[in-house]
Amino acid sequence: MASLVIQSTMSPELVAACNALGYSEGNKYMKEPYCLETIKDLIGFLRREDDTCDVRRQLGAAQILQNDLLPIVTQHNRSKELFETCIRLMVNLTQPVDLCFTKPENKGDKIYQSYQLEVLTYQQSYKEAFSDEEFMGCLATKLKKLLEKPWEKRRDDDTLLMERILILIRNILHVPADPLGEKRTDDDVSIHDGVLWGMNTSGLDKLILYIASSEGEANWCIHAAEIVSRMLREQSAEHVAKAGTATATAEKKREMAELEAIRIKERELKKAKLKKLSSRHSRFGGTFQVKNLKSISDYDVIYHRTLPKDVNSISFELDKPPAKRPKHRMPMQDSTITRRSTLSIRMFLKDFCSLFLENCYNPLMYNVKDHILHQKAQENDDSYYLWLMRFFMEFNRSHQFHVDLISETFSVQTFHYVQMQVIKYLEMLTVDKQETKNWARRLHIALKAYRELLMTLDTISSHEDETIQESAQVVQSNVFYVIEYREILLTLLKNYTDIRNTRSFLIDLVDTTQLYLRMLENYCQGKKNIMVQKKGRRKAKRRKKRNSAANQEEASANREAELNDGWDNIAGDLSAYVQDRIDIPDNVVPFDAASEQPVEEQRSDAMIRIQQCLHNGQAGDAVALLRAAREVWPDGDVFGAADMDPEEEFMALREIHFTNLNVPGEEPAAPVNELIDEMEDEDDEEEDELQENNQAKAEEQFHFGLYVNQFSHVDVLRNYVHLLESYKMNGPHINHCIVKMLHRLCVDCEKTPKLFQLSLFYIFHQLFNDHLAKTPQFKEMVRFGRFLMGKFFAEVLKNPKIFMELLFWKDNKEVFELSEGYGSVRRQGDMVVDEWEESLKEELQELFGKFNEVEGDKDVVDHIMEHLSDESKTRKQICRQLVNMELVENIGDLKRAKGSKRAILWREEHIEELKELFGDYKDSEDVMGNIINGMIQPRPRAQIVQKLLDLELISDKKEVHKKRQKGQGRRRQNKEVEGGAFIDDHEAKEGAMSDEDGSMRGFEEPMEEPIGELPEEESDAASHMTSDESSEDEEEDVGEDGEEPTKENMKPLIEKLQKKGYREQILWIQEGLKVRADDKEKDELDEEAVPVVPLEERSSHAINNKLFQRFLKRIGLKPPSDQETFWRIPGDLTPARLKERAEAIEPLEETQSAKKQRGRRWMLEEMAEEKKQKTRKPREKKTMMMNPEEALEAVLELGKVPDGGEDVMTKTPPAKSRVKRPLDSESSDGSDDEPLGDLLVKKKSAPSQPAKRSRVAVNSDSEEEEMEGETMELGMNDDDDDVPLITSKKPSALVSDDSDDDDDVPVGVLVQRKRAVLSDSESDED
Repeated sequence: MASLVIQSTMSPELVAACNALGYSEGNKYMKEPYCLETIKDLIGFLRREDDTCDVRRQLGAAQILQNDLLPIVTQHNRSKELFETCIRLMVNLTQPVDLCFTKPENKGDKIYQSYQLEVLTYQQSYKEAFSDEEFMGCLATKLKKLLEKPWEKRRDDDTLLMERILILIRNILHVPADPLGEKRTDDDVSIHDGVLWGMNTSGLDKLILYIASSEGEANWCIHAAEIVSRMLREQSAEHVAKAGTATATAEKKREMAELEAIRIKERELKKAKLKKLSSRHSRFGGTFQVKNLKSISDYDVIYHRTLPKDVNSISFELDKPPAKRPKHRMPMQDSTITRRSTLSIRMFLKDFCSLFLENCYNPLMYNVKDHILHQKAQENDDSYYLWLMRFFMEFNRSHQFHVDLISETFSVQTFHYVQMQVIKYLEMLTVDKQETKNWARRLHIALKAYRELLMTLDTISSHEDETIQESAQVVQSNVFYVIEYREILLTLLKNYTDIRNTRSFLIDLVDTTQLYLRMLENYCQGKKNIMVQKKGRRKAKRRKKRNSAANQEEASANREAELNDGWDNIAGDLSAYVQDRIDIPDNVVPFDAASEQPVEEQRSDAMIRIQQCLHNGQAGDAVALLRAAREVWPDGDVFGAADMDPEEEFMALREIHFTNLNVPGEEPAAPVNELIDEMEDEDDEEEDELQENNQAKAEEQFHFGLYVNQFSHVDVLRNYVHLLESYKMNGPHINHCIVKMLHRLCVDCEKTPKLFQLSLFYIFHQLFNDHLAKTPQFKEMVRFGRFLMGKFFAEVLKNPKIFMELLFWKDNKEVFELSEGYGSVRRQGDMVVDEWEESLKEELQELFGKFNEVEGDKDVVDHIMEHLSDESKTRKQICRQLVNMELVENIGDLKRAKGSKRAILWREEHIEELKELFGDYKDSEDVMGNIINGMIQPRPRAQIVQKLLDLELISDKKEVHKKRQKGQGRRRQNKEVEGGAFIDDHEAKEGAMSDEDGSMRGFEEPMEEPIGELPEEESDAASHMTSDESSEDEEEDVGEDGEEPTKENMKPLIEKLQKKGYREQILWIQEGLKVRADDKEKDELDEEAVPVVPLEERSSHAINNKLFQRFLKRIGLKPPSDQETFWRIPGDLTPARLKERAEAIEPLEETQSAKKQRGRRWMLEEMAEEKKQKTRKPREKKTMMMNPEEALEAVLELGKVPDGGEDVMTKTPPAKSRVKRPLDSESSDGSDDEPLGDLLVKKKSAPSQPAKRSRVAVNSDSEEEEMEGETMELGMNDDDDDVPLITSKKPSALVSDDSDDDDDVPVGVLVQRKRAVLSDSESDED
């Protein structure tokens, strides 16, 4: 009865409540009538308790749980409401102490700490009471009844009761042990063992196993993981696994070895004591003179104390107070308890672990990780996941090793997850100062899990099964290849401090490092070249303009490389899914019938989703989406035919993977105006600053010695030496790991001087004088210590000052100086001697004062280099000397402005070279091109022209402009082939008239500049640019490889092009070569180059493809120069050679599967273009013009242009307009042209005078027109009676109301020609 133990300080309300619960009569508990209401009142008291937990402490002192609650649960459990209320109160009383005292401001208070200890003491007494088998049986019975109910029949009260029972069991097991209070040794039964035995006899452990293995009870997986981890918290996996299996002989040998080691220690200790004994007692007092030990004077030291037993241990620091370490700097103590339970408990736990490993481990670990990743669990529940992984993988390795039992947690992904958790805990350990202890404990658990993964990997590597060995080799190659896995242990060693981490953490870290190095060394043996990941500094670069060709090529190359790598990674899994060797997911839905989005857009989105799954490595989802989309959209075989075989399906997925679908957000949008450009430049500068420390990953050849050399860091060595100080407590294995690492650094890495440290020598000094030095476990340490001391004293003979170096830790620089002499690093680094004479310094100071304030393209250093007498001085040397002379504060003040280029000085020999070249080529057609090609040091064209003007060799820039032959570039020939047009200059002359000034009329590309006059410099530059490839045009074109193209050497390239879907474009080029050969046979004097003009969108895409451009170069076509737009067929090729090359590029026969694949590629490209057009923002333009359809109808109805027609300009701001520049022309009578807007309004007005020739670019803001991408051109011919002409980029029919000659002309012929000349007069005559 609770009233028997009530203290005098207990509050009256609690006293009354405890008395109203009931009383005991012998072994029977008699509850009071208001027992249920009283328990509810106690729950209310606990809810309203203060920060000191006064109610909880008073109830614990009254032992209400032992005397009242437990008997009520065991004897009166038929009342469901009473049972549930008692369980609820027990859960509240047994909750962890950390949850009771949550305020951080009270954690450092000693009073609150005493309250915490008081509550903890009461909970430990609760744990002893919970070992009652009758109580455990009652809980097991209730839990079993609840589990037998199907989940659909469970009420909310049943679910809540299940959760409270599991939490109560967790709280009981969570209570920490009290070794000092229990005073139990190994192989004895502790309180925790009593609770485990109660769970065993009641069958509660079997219910926990059922919950952990059942899929229907996955909601309780976190509770099951906590309970299992708390059950095994004090056990060693190795001891549990070997319980009852070791033979009597092996066990006896192990015990005899341990006993022999203890006997040796005792014997050596007795010998040391006997040596200290003497015939004279040690209690003789007085004053003594110590020989051979000088005082501050020249006399011997006088000692005024009782002689110690060991005269060598005389110390004068006995009266000194010991140095106190601040409380916040005290080493962190490890509270983990590991003991060996009695044999019966170990046998029970062994059977429990075996059943758990066979039936529960894989499903439970899967569910727990799923809860953690999807944030269904509480924060930091991942520590239970890591603990279970470490324990059961070690148990599996020590008991009966089976790889399939731990398959859920043995993979590269698990290594990555554990490594990420280690990094997370390490960062939080530094950031969260208030929870340092908890983060340190979690970091230790993660390190143990990482160590066990390595141990399991090492065990699997030596497995008998070759298949398992190959799997281990794959995991090993990943673990040793990725740089994060190699650096994680090194990072932990560098960041270890005894303030934040425990000593046991350092022991496990040293052990894990030794294991990893041993595995890595074995992996490298017998292998010559091992490539691993490395870090390389990535230079922060400003992003260039998005429309830059170089950027586009680089981005295209990077994207292609990423796609290739992604395809290599996913191809294996994709093949397995396509062949139905692996079940594909069945929960994908490509079509949403309830969505407002059109069906066609959903089809495009489905294609994008398939591509995203492929890019993200989700092979199963991609196959499932493809097949589901094929059922929804069977028309057109966009997603493949219904009866396609696995190979065709695999190739279809490959096409989707590599096709650019123009997904929004993948490519940055072009800037709209200058303001956005400036904002982007500012963002670029910020990104440059953020990317300064970014590191790009690359590959390098791995060297084991260089990797071990990284462990010679000062912080790593300091931690190893710190652990070696406690060599007596470390154990033989840990001492071996420390000595092995130090030996690697001394012998393998030749870093012996780094170990010349006084603290390490002091440890060896203690070891040499220790009576345990002769024991077998310390022989290795003694041997290494003598080796190191021998190296040190050998170095003393070379450098007597090395004794001072013992006081400091040394890096690589100091080590090199100890070996090669002081100052050797500085002498070796000064490879270039930078000497400045006094006269040269005076000259430098004078030049700096002269040019410091000069403004221009050159900075002060450029001017100094131009006038300095010593031309051997580099810019860096001049800048450094200016800083040394204190003329500037730092070199940064002398740096050029961002984006400026170094000025190339004009020296005397450069000027003479320029004069000579100008004299040789001043009468040539391309003066500047020949000068640039002939110069030894090429310079920009503008600089050369300016220098010629300065030298008065020319008086105007136009004198060095490229001279063109009259009529060159005006003749064109239109030959239509599928996909494009080959334009011949001779035939173009018949279809389009030229002006007297020689300007070309007809087909021209839209100009990017607004209409208006260009500045003089830009105009000159635009008009007189020369081609860098002019010399190439003169050479005989035999292809890119220097050999004539044939069917044999062109076959591989054609195969690649056909795989990309360019078969029709190859036929187009082939037909063009044949047509050009026929034309040259008719006119042998025709030497003009014929442009290759793509009229179809697919042909245009092919022309822009790098592989197709390589194909064009291979067959001898010339790429466009700076002033050209299209590729050209050279005019010097004979008809025979043209026919030979046309035969050489004959496409290969195409199978039915390839045709389907090509059709699918075209559909994908069309979908991508459609998606791109829909996502493109419409341009905001103001125009007063009619749309092209209305303009076409109006012009065709008029038939003639009214008098006085003028060139029509769109009313668009010049900065945003992208209309074509109108060509200047002269009217026959000098009259002005009438605007097209007036023309279209009048429609049927009769012309009074013939209109002069004009060309108009019609712009439209119509969204449909913009998506079609058509540009209309309106123009007039040279006759007096002109008719408007309309030319479209896409083939379209031209309808004339008046002309009958063109009624039978095919549409393609009208599209081929640059300009169709229709005369009203001719139409009237007809």
